[in-house]
Amino acid sequence: MTTGDAQVAARALYDVLTQGALTALRHAETTLSGIDGEQRGQRLVAALPAETPREVRNLLATLAEQGAIEQLPAVIKAFERFLGAGDAPVLDGDIISAVELDESQRARITADLKQRYGDQLVLSFSVDAALIGGLIIRVGDQVLDNSLRTRLSAVQRNMVVS
Repeated sequence: MTTGDAQVAARALYDVLTQGALTALRHAETTLSGIDGEQRGQRLVAALPAETPREVRNLLATLAEQGAIEQLPAVIKAFERFLGAGDAPVLDGDIISAVELDESQRARITADLKQRYGDQLVLSFSVDAALIGGLIIRVGDQVLDNSLRTRLSAVQRNMVVS
């Protein structure tokens, strides 16, 4: 499995888990409106569907124990902001070049890498004149070093060994 495949699988898992938790929290908020009194938190936790994630049940129980169950709408709103509507970047990439790349070169590299790794890829571009020429591309744990500096070092090592 490549890093890109692993990232896609991880993103799918992330989406399922976070959407399940968000759905359960929203259900809890709706259920809250029909429950009054001090027993509100315990009754809410008991009224949750069986498929409610354990973490959500624990959060609600903790809020109830602390007398802060009325803070659930604020917790949901903060959780939604944290999730950023599910658009959190999954994979970071770095492109290091010997010279500044123009917009068309950046666009071509970005398109090629997004085709390989998916649209959740976020790239940053930087310049390192010590590379002499070429690129170093780092995406996740994969590195493609096609710099002239690395190729010259390989030639030098081969000449020393021979």
